[in-house]
Amino acid sequence: MNLNLGTAAFFTALVEFVLAAGMLALWAKERSRYLIFWSFGFFVFGIGSWLLILRGRIPDFFSILVGNLFTTLSSVLFYIGICLFFDRRRSWLPWMVGALSLEMALLAYYSYVTYDTAARVYVYGAAQSLIALMTLQTLFTMGRGRGGNINLEVIAVAVLALVAHGARLVGTPFYPVPQDFLASGNFQTLLAFGLKLTHIGYALAFGNMHASALHADLRVALADIKAKARQKVEVLGYIGHDLRAPLATISGYSSLLLNNAHEKQRKHLLTIQRSVKYQLNLIDELLEYAKAELQPLTVQPVTIDLLLLLDDISEYAVALCSQQNNRFRYHPCGRMPRQISLDGKRLQQVLLNLLSNAAKFTHDGVVTLSVTAEPEERACVLSFAVSDTGMGVDMSRNVDIFGAFQQMQAASGSTGLGLFIAQRIVSAMGGSLSVASISGQGATFSFVLSVPSDVSDADWSVVAQREIEPSEPSPKPTMPRNLMPGDRALDELASLALHGRFTDIEHWIERHAGEAANAPFIAVLLDLLERLDFHGVRALALRGRSDSSA
Repeated sequence: MNLNLGTAAFFTALVEFVLAAGMLALWAKERSRYLIFWSFGFFVFGIGSWLLILRGRIPDFFSILVGNLFTTLSSVLFYIGICLFFDRRRSWLPWMVGALSLEMALLAYYSYVTYDTAARVYVYGAAQSLIALMTLQTLFTMGRGRGGNINLEVIAVAVLALVAHGARLVGTPFYPVPQDFLASGNFQTLLAFGLKLTHIGYALAFGNMHASALHADLRVALADIKAKARQKVEVLGYIGHDLRAPLATISGYSSLLLNNAHEKQRKHLLTIQRSVKYQLNLIDELLEYAKAELQPLTVQPVTIDLLLLLDDISEYAVALCSQQNNRFRYHPCGRMPRQISLDGKRLQQVLLNLLSNAAKFTHDGVVTLSVTAEPEERACVLSFAVSDTGMGVDMSRNVDIFGAFQQMQAASGSTGLGLFIAQRIVSAMGGSLSVASISGQGATFSFVLSVPSDVSDADWSVVAQREIEPSEPSPKPTMPRNLMPGDRALDELASLALHGRFTDIEHWIERHAGEAANAPFIAVLLDLLERLDFHGVRALALRGRSDSSA
C-alpha cells in the first residue's frame, strides 16, 4: 500500500470514528455535555476525511467544500467542549463562525470561479490556525478551572495543531500541490499523519480532563458525605446530651416519691429507677461514640506504674467475672517493667471494655488477661490478650465487629459501641485490635503496643500469675428479721447481687444506711461487698425473705 494522501485520509477517518465512539461511550455513562461536543468533533473530522477520499467520485461541493468545512468545524467543536468543561463563556465562538463562513466563501471562489488547489490549502490552513490560536488564548487566560489547574496536555496538543497547520502554510510554497490534491507528495501526506496523531493526543488529553473532573466530583461528594455524617453524629450527641436532663428529673422525682411510698408503689418506683439508670448507661455510650467521632482521640502518655495499673484492672475483672460465675486468670508472662510511658487511662478503658465483653458472654467459664513485655532498644513492646471460653464470635458472618453499633449478640442489651471505641483507642496508641475466635469455643482479642522505655534491665520485675475462683456462697448469716430492711428492698438487693451490679448495690446501701435498725445488716453487707462476694450478698437477701415468709 502506497503511503499517499488518500491512504492517510483513510486511516485518519477510521481513527476519528473510533475516537468519536469512545467519547460517545463516556457520554452515555456520564451525560456530560462537553463529551458530546468532543465526540462530534472527532466524528465530523472523520466524515471530512472520508469525503476527501471520495474525491472524483462525488461532486466537488461535497469533497471540497463540505469536507473542508467538517474538518475545520471539528476544531470549533473541540473549543466549545473545552469551554463547557471549564464552565467558561465561549467568547471566541462568533469569531470562529465568521472564520468558517469566510473559509466556505473562499473555498467556493477557488473551486468554482478560479480553480486553485494551492489557494484552497492556504485558506484551510489559515482558518485552522486562527481557530487554534483562539483556543490557545482561551486556555491560557482560564487560569484555574473545573477539576483544578488546567490540563497542560490539551495546551500542548493545541500548540502541536497550530504548528501542523502553520507548517502547511509555510511549507506549501516549497512543496507545491497539484490540481488533484490527492496526488500531493510526501509533505502533505506527512502533515495528514501528523494531524491524525494530534487528534489522538486531543483524545488522550480530553480523557484525562474528564477523569480529573470525575475525581474532583468524587472529592466534593466525599466531603459532602463526611459533612453530613458529622452532622448526624452532632445530632446524635445533642439528642443524647438533652435526654439526660429529663431522665435525671425522672430519677430525682422517683427518689422523692420513694420516701412516702407504700410497698406496692416502691416496687414500681424502683423499676422506674432501674430503667432510668439503664437508659443513662446507653446514652453515655452514645455520647462517648459522638465525642470520639467529633473530636480527635487524644492520647496523653505519662510515666505510670504498669504493674499497679494491671493489678487494679485485675481487681475490676474479678468483679466482672463473678457476675456469671467465671474464673479469672491473670497471666503476666515473664519479666515486666514497672515504670513505663503510656496513657494508663486509655489502656485501662480498652482492657476493661474487653474484659467486660468476655465476662458478659461467658458463663461458668474462664476469662484470661495475658500480658507480655519485650525490650526493644529504647522501647518496650507490650502484648495484651483477653481470652474467654464463652460463646465466641461467628467469623463466617463477615460482619465488622469493630464497627460502630455492631453487636456480637442481638440480645446483649448494649449499643454495640464498646469494641468500636476500643479499636479507636488502640489505633490512636499505635496498635491494632484483632480477634481470633471459633463460634461456641470462645474468643481472644489482642493488640500490641510499642511504648518508649528508658528503664534499665534491673528495673524489670517478675510478676506472679494468679487465678481467682468465683466466690463460694457465704454461710447464711443468722440475723433477726427486725434488723433487716423490708421485703421489697431485699428483693431488689437479691436481683442486684444476681447480676453483679456493684455500683447499684452501693447506691442501695446509701439509701438504707440512714435507718438505725438496719445498721447490723448493712455492716454484714459491706463486709460481703468488700470481698466481692455477690453470692453471699444474694444469700443474705434471700435469707431475710425466707425468714419473713416463715
